[in-house]
Amino acid sequence: MCSCDEEFGQRFFPHQLSHGTDLVTKQEQPVTVGFQKGICNTCRGMPEEPYPRSEIYGCSTKIRRYYWREIECETVKRFGEWAEKQGYTDWLRARFKEEKTYESIERKVIEEIKDLHQRSPKYKYIEESQNDVVVKYGVKIINLSGVYVKGEGRGVKILYETEKCSPEEFAARYFENLGFNAIYLESSPFHALFGVLMFSIVQDPIDPRVRIIGFGNREAFDLGIGEKGIWTTLPEDFGASGYALRREREINEYLDALPQYKEDLLWLFDLWVEYSADLRQYLWAHRMAHVSKARMIINILPTDAIIRILGHLVKDYWGNYLGWPDLLIYKEDEFFLVEVKSSSDKLSEDQKNWIKGNANELKLPFCLVKIHKSK
Repeated sequence: MCSCDEEFGQRFFPHQLSHGTDLVTKQEQPVTVGFQKGICNTCRGMPEEPYPRSEIYGCSTKIRRYYWREIECETVKRFGEWAEKQGYTDWLRARFKEEKTYESIERKVIEEIKDLHQRSPKYKYIEESQNDVVVKYGVKIINLSGVYVKGEGRGVKILYETEKCSPEEFAARYFENLGFNAIYLESSPFHALFGVLMFSIVQDPIDPRVRIIGFGNREAFDLGIGEKGIWTTLPEDFGASGYALRREREINEYLDALPQYKEDLLWLFDLWVEYSADLRQYLWAHRMAHVSKARMIINILPTDAIIRILGHLVKDYWGNYLGWPDLLIYKEDEFFLVEVKSSSDKLSEDQKNWIKGNANELKLPFCLVKIHKSK
């Protein structure tokens, strides 16, 4: 750790200074050397390397994604000083009680960093453009036109005949008029598919790194009520790329042993829905609507495609679990996945990552639907 962070670390995060976590294996490592001079690029007079966060809820702008460390450190510092003046002895406890104050300080910090980035950027945004990704991976584009209108709530609305609908609904109706069926997807049905069919290997009791964990009840959260949490078992490195490397042989044997006939795989899925409840809760795949769609995916896609999906997710779950397409379009033995974009919408980084994974590993038929504004 660089000595320029020592004062901040000792004051606000002393409990995190004695151990670190390996990002690949998720194993905790003791810190035996500690703070040293000239560790970070800034102290060495070199440009800082960007490590942008994923585009998760509340962290979608480039400022939040690239400057996440600066935002958190400066916000904690200012809030800690404010809390001390208010008589708090522990800034972490104060944060839970004074969340609005913390958020207000954070917004001010973000505006200051945004202004600073415009004048003297610390990081260069190095992401591939949507067009670069489309061309590089040979993505098929279907261009549609629609009349955009004002609608209630968030999101754009497009007229389909006389009815206002979302871009996804507009695209679904386009394909339905061509004789296809449409299922609204995004990522959650694939989380449910993974949870049901992989709980047995993920929560394998003979895995030496499986331990007991606790987390909040997702169904209670949906209902806005307080309820006792859920206790279950999970490998401490689950979700990291190191997990799949550590258990590569067991995972490959497990995937090879899954039924090759669709009827048998559906039977196994139905049998395991109840047994997989804890893992599905952990993955936020607890809703039966998502389980039902996961079953439909098995019914529509060939079994070898289902196995590839499971293998792709287990390889790096937290790296691959987002960015899945909006729609599954199918009829008889034909199917393809569709990502829908309105006229001003662009592919997110998670969606670009999924397109890359699909081209290299999943090999699923896929197209991008772009709905342009008609005059």
